[in-house]
Amino acid sequence: MSIRRAPTRRKANRANLAAILFRRNYGLALVLALSACVGNLGDPIGSSGSSAASGSPSTSSGGSGSVATPTPGASATSGSTGTPAASFDAGVAPAVVLSPTSRVARLSHTQLLNTYKDLLGITDVSAADSILTPDAVVGYDNEGDALFVTDQLWANLQQIAELYATTVATTPALLAALVPANAPSDVTGKATAFLQAFGLRAYRRPLTAAEVQTYLTLFGQGTTLVGGTDPFAAGVQLVLEAFLQSPYFIYRMDLSDQVVGDRIPLDDYEVASKLSYAVSNTMPDAPLFAAAAQGAVANPAALASQAERLLATPAGTAQVEHFHFQMYALGVYDGIAKDPAVYPQFTAATGPAMEQESLLFLDWIFNGGKSVSDIYTSPVSFVNDLLASTYGLTGLFTTAFTQVNLDPTQRAGFLTQLGFLANEATTDNVSTILRGAFINTHILCVVLPPPSPLASPLPAIMPGETDRQLVNSFTGPGTCAAGCHDTLLNPPGFAFENYDAIGAYRTTDQGQAVNAAASYMFADPYGLQSWTTPIEFANVISKAPQVHDCYVRNWASYLYGRPVADGMTGALLSNDAPYLQYLTQASIAGGLPIKNMILSIATDDNFLARSPQTNTTTAPTTTLDGSVEN
Repeated sequence: MSIRRAPTRRKANRANLAAILFRRNYGLALVLALSACVGNLGDPIGSSGSSAASGSPSTSSGGSGSVATPTPGASATSGSTGTPAASFDAGVAPAVVLSPTSRVARLSHTQLLNTYKDLLGITDVSAADSILTPDAVVGYDNEGDALFVTDQLWANLQQIAELYATTVATTPALLAALVPANAPSDVTGKATAFLQAFGLRAYRRPLTAAEVQTYLTLFGQGTTLVGGTDPFAAGVQLVLEAFLQSPYFIYRMDLSDQVVGDRIPLDDYEVASKLSYAVSNTMPDAPLFAAAAQGAVANPAALASQAERLLATPAGTAQVEHFHFQMYALGVYDGIAKDPAVYPQFTAATGPAMEQESLLFLDWIFNGGKSVSDIYTSPVSFVNDLLASTYGLTGLFTTAFTQVNLDPTQRAGFLTQLGFLANEATTDNVSTILRGAFINTHILCVVLPPPSPLASPLPAIMPGETDRQLVNSFTGPGTCAAGCHDTLLNPPGFAFENYDAIGAYRTTDQGQAVNAAASYMFADPYGLQSWTTPIEFANVISKAPQVHDCYVRNWASYLYGRPVADGMTGALLSNDAPYLQYLTQASIAGGLPIKNMILSIATDDNFLARSPQTNTTTAPTTTLDGSVEN
């Protein structure tokens, strides 16, 4: 845990009221005062410290077998009272072994924006989006151990707190929506009802009596510190500034500490918060808060029910899109550029259209109850007037996207769609190496060795020379680059020789017949596989255990908010491996729908309990102004 001394001392005034407010009663909050906390409390001991880049870790997946579809929330886990999951061979789903994890996880950029919106009722949070400093993350954007509160971000959060506190206090409709309908009419009673209701939603748990009293005291200073003639609005504005800078708002916390057997069960509010941010990327909604208040979340059956409900909401759909957006690197499609002399039909609007095509296709896969194999084999897509002609489609197309069935002899799934093919190419030609590297890192989860410092770019292609001939002459058999390229990068890259730099299908390159044939040595037991066309390659990919393993581990890493594989070797972490390998086998043998896969992960014991192992780092003392004494 890295906690740096605050660069300056700040006077005890409204500008640093969060530090004043949380010094009195809350030991943990002191450590997390925003001006000082630049790390996480409770980092896992014995962890590798590596970040798993989206689609980067690799391991050999397990062999094939007969697996029934797992039942969400029903894994036979230690400390669980749920019904055992569907059987694999002669056994049941392996027990989930809890890994040491941070008790405190900072909300991601997206989670903060969603929470501002849902907590305050502000529909447009673009102002906060423009203020927040982007997070420098390597893996998924919600990876807790990679998210910090730097001095700059602390200033951003303070600015947003002041902005939105003022907005709410001066907008009657927003202010009225935060006051319970049955609140007393007197100022103190009304303020208390507001603090209890809003505090529950901001902290994602009920406030203690001491916290209510502390906030009530601060509320009473509203007119003095904020001004104005409405003491209630002034009080709300002041306490909102404090709430929105509180570590209990900015961090998701697992504060339960009662050890039961080999674990610490989380309470209903902690489970609700953990589930909500995993499945819907925002704070718990009203039904989930109500269930937590009734003690009806922290058990396997209730957790499964809530997870399925949340996944069916618009926020759940957006979360699935957010995952795919990161796993398949769709965000870079906006920046795809092509040489207008070679591809005049490609405009600045084409790349964003390709991004939308991919998201709509992946939504179709998810909503249709389809599996991992379908991602790479379905000859279906969604096109508009910018994309239709590249697919060779005729008819009337508009700016609206239309579902189409593509030629199954030319197209099969995500990897034969325009976005991937155009992005993994140069401005005027295909790139076997870029396409092959993407397949390895994002589809197979192979950790590629770093390129040689002596490596040089491919030379310009000569007239009459095909892309494959150029690549083979510099990286193929007998060259110094053959070790990596000829075995790992080139074979899957060659599979896409039938597609040009914007993804259009072709049968010739430089007047010569395209050759997409190659072989690749997959991890055991799949072994060496060969193909002659991109459609055959799609079929090979769809059955590869590595592909299913890669997709499963990516979802697990995203939902858990932490890596599940070693960043250097790609091997699954020992505690996570048995259950994730079980899901991989279910995906391979039973066509496990992606929705069921998500629910199986989001309802395992990682969401009901935490490991008793915690970081033993001694926290320094926080001073009145929020700086740190070492």
